[in-house]
Amino acid sequence: MKVCFVLHSSGKGGAERVNLELIDGLKNKGIQCFVILPSYGPLIKELKKRNVPLKVIKYKWWMREDDSPLWKRVGRLALNLMRSISVARQVKKWKADIVYSNTITICTGAFAAKLLHMPHIWHIHEFGYEDHRLYFDFGEKNALGIMKQLSNICIVSSKAVMEKYRKFFPDRKIELIYYAVCVTNESSCKILKIKKQLQEASGIKFMIVGSLQKGKYQEDAIRAIGKLIDEGIDVRLYIVGEGKLKYKQYLESLIVRGDLKNHVQFLGYIDNPFPLMQQTDILLMCSRKEAFGRVTVEGMKAGKPVIGAGSGGTKELIRDHYNGFLYTFGDYHELAEKVKYLCKHPDEARQMGENGKKWALEKFNIEHYTEGVVTVLKQLII
Repeated sequence: MKVCFVLHSSGKGGAERVNLELIDGLKNKGIQCFVILPSYGPLIKELKKRNVPLKVIKYKWWMREDDSPLWKRVGRLALNLMRSISVARQVKKWKADIVYSNTITICTGAFAAKLLHMPHIWHIHEFGYEDHRLYFDFGEKNALGIMKQLSNICIVSSKAVMEKYRKFFPDRKIELIYYAVCVTNESSCKILKIKKQLQEASGIKFMIVGSLQKGKYQEDAIRAIGKLIDEGIDVRLYIVGEGKLKYKQYLESLIVRGDLKNHVQFLGYIDNPFPLMQQTDILLMCSRKEAFGRVTVEGMKAGKPVIGAGSGGTKELIRDHYNGFLYTFGDYHELAEKVKYLCKHPDEARQMGENGKKWALEKFNIEHYTEGVVTVLKQLII
């Protein structure tokens, strides 16, 4: 069996990491994988290490954060339709059996599959607007109507995502498959340096991992830490990630106003934050609405209790008093209280970490993830 993945990015974000893990799993099952990318980037190095044939074809997203003028949206659609011909030619050249679009942000793979009369899978990793404030170029109703027509199966990443999209697709076209969330202790010089810093730091150490953008809501964590400092609790917050400059400046202003310079530190983008999670005491997940919550699972696999906003996929991962706590999104007072509880009950926090690690290792692994996808693939080529 041959599968051609059409990706939305050549970066190394969550969706791209999920795709790499799937490729690793499929290759172990004897399934040949190919990848089409919209640009050059760091993901190419990872694909070449795996000897995965790839091709760069410059198509565009059909979703945007801003309200683009009509001529721009029409232009993107026209470009994507033309690029779908190039994608179709490449898929035919590779003699692939299935086209697999990784995320709803792109449509070129679906159009190419239609041209070739081939099965097409859409992997939905996101809500769209609710988590990333993304709009479809020609409206959600129209886009999802196209997705319904041009996909044989839509794989979703969580029950929360399924709940949204099952309103638009028949049940036979939606399949829930949880990710593998593979972790590694591989450490660069930068990570080793930060690990030493964390080991030497005093107080209770917290970490929040994610791109710096409004939807990830790192401000909840900063405000909660400020409240705990005011109450005389010695805590440290480490923020991992890069993103929008304007939002980072806003977060920095909160730190200055709260006099938290000695308690909050930006670590920037880190390719593999897992070794650093192992050096902290508690992981925070403050996002407005995570479609899944890969970082949450990574924190659990690191053996740490996780405190997360009670929305989206996070609600499926965290169980109060078992592997962490849920709090009301935006209520940093409640978040601070949950943090304070774990600070005052270290034995219980340790047990939550152990519970989460055992549960995450059993539920989110490459075997389960690959087997679920392989089952879907086999259904489409019988």
